[in-house]
This record gives sequence, C-alpha cells and structure tokens, in this order.
Amino acid sequence: MAQKETMQRFTPMLYVKSSYEAVAFYQEVFGVEEIAERTMLLSQVPGMEQVPGAEHVVVYSKLQFADGSGLNVAELSDEGVYAKDGGAVVGNNIHVGLQHTDTAVQKAEFDRLAEGGTVMEPLEEKFWGTVFGIVQDRYGVIWESNCYLKQG
Repeated sequence: MAQKETMQRFTPMLYVKSSYEAVAFYQEVFGVEEIAERTMLLSQVPGMEQVPGAEHVVVYSKLQFADGSGLNVAELSDEGVYAKDGGAVVGNNIHVGLQHTDTAVQKAEFDRLAEGGTVMEPLEEKFWGTVFGIVQDRYGVIWESNCYLKQG
C-alpha cells in the first residue's frame, strides 16, 4: 500500500554518485518507500533525453519514512552549483531542502540566507512546477529553497 507523502519543512538533500543504485539501497536498508510522483530522472529533463545512461541518473528522489520524515537523494556531479568550487566532494554533498507553501515567505527567507552568503542559483520558476533556488549562507550551509506552484 502506497504511503501518503508528508511534506516536512526541512529535508536533508543527500547527493551521491550512482544515485539510481543508492535510492534502491536506502529503500532496502531503511525499509522506506520512494514517492514515485516526486522522482525525476535525468532522461525526463528537457534536452537531456538522449544522454547515454540518463534513465539511471536520479535528479531528485524522495524517500518517505513511516514516521513522516523524508530523505531526498540525487546524483552528485561536478556541474551546476558545484562547478564554481572545482567539483563535487564529500562534504558539500549534503544540502538542506526548505519546503514552502508561500512564495513571498520563500523569497524573504532566501534573501535573508543570502545576506553575507552566496546565491548559487537564483529563485525562479522551474519546468517541474516550482519556484526553486539555491543559496549558501554565511556559515557555508547550502539551502535548496522549493515552493510548489498551484497546478491548473
């Protein structure tokens, strides 16, 4: 029986190499369920459909625990937010996801986190139906800010 997704305010974002296998591994180890409607593979990203092996690269996956907590897993790469620092390394592979229901609150928090920090990806609407951005705060913590937009 599919477990109902719980939206928690803070979500650990774990970036690993071989993400597709890691998701299956964590499901088995922790006895958790993957929320299929939240899973996105690289092959689903516009323009990436023909990348060899894209159907086995996780861009985003949410694992839901019975107590309502969650763990997000995605591929660790040397591109995107990691490129400016010379590539991905263990140590910058854990981010904190912020889940919002109001874009005004999202922007206010994002801007505060950016004070004395670095905007790695500005807040903007994304093709997957959210306003999303990444900021590294003045203490080096990387925050991924996400707000699902109303569909329809």
